[in-house]
Amino acid sequence: MTEKNITKDSKSKKYSGIKTKITVADIVLSGVLLVLFQIFLSGLLQQTVLSRYANFYAACLVFSSMFLVFLYIGTLPLRFFSSFILEHDFGLSKQPIGAWFWDEIKSVLLTFVLMISGIELFYFVLRVFPGSWWIILSGVWILFSVILTKFMPVILIPLFYKFTPVKSALLKGKILFLARRAGINFLDVYEIDFSRKTRKANAALVGLGATRKVILSDTLTENFTPNEVISVVAHEFGHFKFKHMWKLLGLSSLVTIFGFFILFKASDALVALTLSRSISDLKLLPLLILFMFFFSLILIPAQNFFSRCLERQADKFALDLTLSPEAFVSVMNKLAKMNLADENPSLLKKVFLYEHPPISERIQKAKTWKLPLKRQ
Repeated sequence: MTEKNITKDSKSKKYSGIKTKITVADIVLSGVLLVLFQIFLSGLLQQTVLSRYANFYAACLVFSSMFLVFLYIGTLPLRFFSSFILEHDFGLSKQPIGAWFWDEIKSVLLTFVLMISGIELFYFVLRVFPGSWWIILSGVWILFSVILTKFMPVILIPLFYKFTPVKSALLKGKILFLARRAGINFLDVYEIDFSRKTRKANAALVGLGATRKVILSDTLTENFTPNEVISVVAHEFGHFKFKHMWKLLGLSSLVTIFGFFILFKASDALVALTLSRSISDLKLLPLLILFMFFFSLILIPAQNFFSRCLERQADKFALDLTLSPEAFVSVMNKLAKMNLADENPSLLKKVFLYEHPPISERIQKAKTWKLPLKRQ
């Protein structure tokens, strides 16, 4: 291994190690903040808002707003370090601090509106349907997930990035040809202006139905060869061909239903533990979120495993479609370098943090790929 490769690998390991520590710190911090609010502030705040507002939902609005502000302030320093300071320290970001704060404001306002609306609806269902709230909330959550997935390319992504058609006529022609070979009705393929904010490269299949499209970062289209970009697009076509978006939504739906059911079964114990009147007490909000938070953490390994299986299937589809393992390997190597990816993470990191197979595994699969028998 050359000195240059050793330096790159060391930098990637260092960056990945810090990101892992930040992830763990964020989990611990979020849990601690929820516990602190539940123990020291929740009861007092509930008593205060209910004494000042005759309407329960007005009191709920004030309670949940103050709760969310508390969580935001508590997690802001870590988020700023992770998404701004660290990215600049490793040369991955070139976004000015003013632009970062503007993105942060948009993100916070959007999250705040969605969270407040969700909490109000949550308490409405709890109060009106005390015996079946878990079924109704599961249905609402699933419906919201589908709507969010469908309209993300239309509403959410444009808040932070600008869509433009693929500029290269050569590349667009190759993509059209690839779609025909794959038997796919052509999906819209757009570039987004990653380069305004970061030096990283990425691609994704987003949306459902009429809003479905493949998006490529301009850092990808400008720094990779057409054949390398085609390898990436073929991978995204694989996600479409095998209906991975729907499969992920299906898994998420099952997890949601199971989570709300477990919470429903545990609700009497939680009420007794906190000396509350019912599960619909405002002061229980932090505890309920904490319960679902740890429930989701427990299922992360299984969800990541399922996601990695889908990614491997999309990788194989790309190799079978393009017949170019060399381009695939080149893409993986370039992405690892640009994104400072840890190519050989520990098993623990892979299980808990990786939705994609590690780069080294994907490269090895490509190197041992064989032409499908029907094409030989």
